[in-house]
Amino acid sequence: MDKIKQILNSLLEKWKNATKGRKIAIISLFTFLLAAIIISTTYLTRVKYGVLFSNLQPQDSNAIISKLKEQKISYKIQGDSILVPESQVDELRLTVLENGYFPSSGQGWSLFDQSKFGVTDTEAKVMYQRALQDELARTIESFEEVEKARVHLVLPDETIFARESEKASASVTLKLKGTNTLTPEKVKAIVALISGSIKNLPKENVEVIDSNMNLLSEGLFDDTLTGTSSALKQREIEKQFEGQLQKDVLDMLESVFGRNKVTVKINADMDFDSKTITTISYDKDAVIRSQHKIKESTSDSAGTGTGSSPIDNNMSNTVGSSGNQSSNSSKEEELTNYEIGQTEEKVLKAPGEVKRLTVSVVIDGTLNDAEKTTIKNIVAAATGYDEQRGDQINIEALAFNNEDKLKAQQEIEALQKQIEQQQKIKMYAYIGAAALAFLTFLILMLRRRRRNKEEAELVAQTPQGIDVVISDVLPKQPASYEPLLSDSDEEMDLEKEIRNYAAKKPEQVVELIKTWLAEDER
Repeated sequence: MDKIKQILNSLLEKWKNATKGRKIAIISLFTFLLAAIIISTTYLTRVKYGVLFSNLQPQDSNAIISKLKEQKISYKIQGDSILVPESQVDELRLTVLENGYFPSSGQGWSLFDQSKFGVTDTEAKVMYQRALQDELARTIESFEEVEKARVHLVLPDETIFARESEKASASVTLKLKGTNTLTPEKVKAIVALISGSIKNLPKENVEVIDSNMNLLSEGLFDDTLTGTSSALKQREIEKQFEGQLQKDVLDMLESVFGRNKVTVKINADMDFDSKTITTISYDKDAVIRSQHKIKESTSDSAGTGTGSSPIDNNMSNTVGSSGNQSSNSSKEEELTNYEIGQTEEKVLKAPGEVKRLTVSVVIDGTLNDAEKTTIKNIVAAATGYDEQRGDQINIEALAFNNEDKLKAQQEIEALQKQIEQQQKIKMYAYIGAAALAFLTFLILMLRRRRRNKEEAELVAQTPQGIDVVISDVLPKQPASYEPLLSDSDEEMDLEKEIRNYAAKKPEQVVELIKTWLAEDER
C-alpha cells in the first residue's frame, strides 16, 4: 500500500508540475480512450436477438409473450414478430411446440390428444370441426403463394332421410405473399382440396376470397367461361413461345453487338385448333383384278309336217306342206375387272401450330444494307422463318436513349461510393482504436521505464552501510497538517512554539517522546 501511495503521490506531483497544454492533451487522451473502451465493450457485450416467430396474430403473440414472461426471458416485439436472444431461439421454439401450442395455425388433430372426460356429442362435433379447419389451413399455408389462410366450415347434422340431407359448405380466406396472385387453376386446386376433404361438400359450395375482399371463386365452374379461360391459357402459351424466341435471338445478337445494344420483339400468331386431315391418292397404273370369258353357241332346225284345217277336214280335203330349214349362232363375251391403287393418309395436327411470325430487331448505332441482310439471315435461321406462311423480319438501326440507364448507373455509383465511405470510416475507427491502444501502451511503458530509472538513481544516491537515516532514503511525505514553524521567521521563539504545538497536538507529542525513549533504550 505504501508503494501505491508513493506512485500516486508521484503522479500527483507530476500533474501539478505539468503545463496547461500537456494537461489538456492528457485529459483528451484519457477521455477518448475511455469512450473507445465503453463503445467497444457495449458493442461486444450487447445481446443479439433472433426471430422466434413471425407473422403472428394478436392472440398468438399474447400467448407466446405470456410464456416468455413466465420463464423470465427477455424479448422484443418488432411488428408482428417476436425476437428473443439469438442463442435461445431453437430452445424456445422447441419449448413452445412441446407445450402443445402451434402459433398461427391452430392445434389441428392434436386437440384430440388431450384426454377429456365427459365430452358431449356437441363438444366432440365442435372439436372435430375446429381440428379439420386448422388442418386444412395448415395445408393451404404450405403453398408458396399463400402467407396466411383461414378455413370456416358449415357441417350439417346427419340424418337418415336422404331427401332431407343438406350439403356442407366452406369459405376460405387467403392472405397472399407480396403481390402474388392466384390463377383460376390454382383456385380450383384449393377448392378441390377442400371439397375432397369434407363429406358431402360439392365444389360449388366452396367460396375463396383474398385479403383484399376479392372473390376468387366467382364463376369458377361456370361453363360459359370455359372459352375465356381457354383463350387466356392460349395467350399465355403464345407469350411463353415468344419470350423463348426473343431470349434466343437477343443472346445471339448481344454476343456480337454487346449488352444493352440490341432490342428484340417477336409476335407469334398460333393456331390452337385440332385438325384431322385425310388425303386419298390414286395410282395412275391400273391393275387387273379379275378376268372372265364367256362363249355361247346355239343351233335351230325344222322338218316335214302335215297340217289339217277344220274346213278341209269337214270336206275331207287335205292340205300338205313340205320343207327343211336350220340355223346356227355363236356368242363370245370377255369380262375384265381392273383395280386402281389407292393410298389414304390421315394427319392429326396438334394445337399450337405457328401460323405467322413477325420479328422486329432494333440495334443501337448505324448499319449498312449488307449488315442488315446478314442480320436478317441470322434471325431467320434462328426463328424458323417461312416466307410462304407470311413471316416478316424487320431490322433497323437507331440511336438508343440512355438517360435512364445513365441515371441508374450514377445512382449505383453514388451508392457504391457511400458504401466505400462507410467502410473507410469503419476502417479508420478501427485504426484509430488500435493506434490509441498502442499509444496508451507506449505511454505506460515509458512511465514505467522512467519510474524504474528514478528508483535506480535513488538507490544509487543512498549511502551504503548499516547506519542509514530513514528520512534520507524514503522520499519526504507531504505533511498532513500546517507547520507551526516557519523557516522564514528567524526571530521565532522556539520554546513558545513547542508549547503551542504540545497544546494543540498532545497525541503527537506523546508518540514522539515514546519514540525517543525507545531509541535511548536501544
